Amino acid sequence: MKKIYSLAILVFLALCSMALTAYSQEQVALTIYVHESDLNGTMLSGVQVTGTDFADSDFAGVTDSDGAVVIYGSPGTWQFNFYKEGYESLDLSYDVTETEEAAAYLLKETSTLKETSTQEEVALTIYVHEGSLNGTLLSGVQVIGEDAAGNEFAGVTDSNGAMAVYGQPGTWQFNFYKEGYESLDLSYDVTETEEAAAYLLKTA
Repeated sequence: MKKIYSLAILVFLALCSMALTAYSQEQVALTIYVHESDLNGTMLSGVQVTGTDFADSDFAGVTDSDGAVVIYGSPGTWQFNFYKEGYESLDLSYDVTETEEAAAYLLKETSTLKETSTQEEVALTIYVHEGSLNGTLLSGVQVIGEDAAGNEFAGVTDSNGAMAVYGQPGTWQFNFYKEGYESLDLSYDVTETEEAAAYLLKTA
């Protein structure tokens, strides 16, 4: 009887462990729209969004031409930092319990007046596929790197496998990563606003 009781406990604990593992792997997506000045203001592209999810995992992204960025993580309270040159940095926390949308806004810096930059930024929209350039488009791919001026960027591909990156024209360095796929490093000459594609291979 003792042995049967012990076995029952072991089975129960194993089932609990499996349930906890499945729960910990569940992720939700938050689409954030960033405006200028107030929630009715112009959408802001090129805003760097960094922070941590409820499991304390880091995330990073950059708003696209529609002022939006999609962040993935474990449900619960997330911490955010929003940054764009010429605007005041913003820190906030937000309860993300399910896949949903949210909005924030940045205020222009009042201490400096930067009407124009020394060199105009360009945008590269990257589409990431699976297996080949004709493969399925991959969402949730982490893309990090730096532009020709050494400015770092980071983001995650959206549901269409796309991500927009903004920076100074020239040769940009990229790293692509998604769990279950081989990491990819490459450089690309970005001289004007354009589109490009890459693909990731599944790990053996």
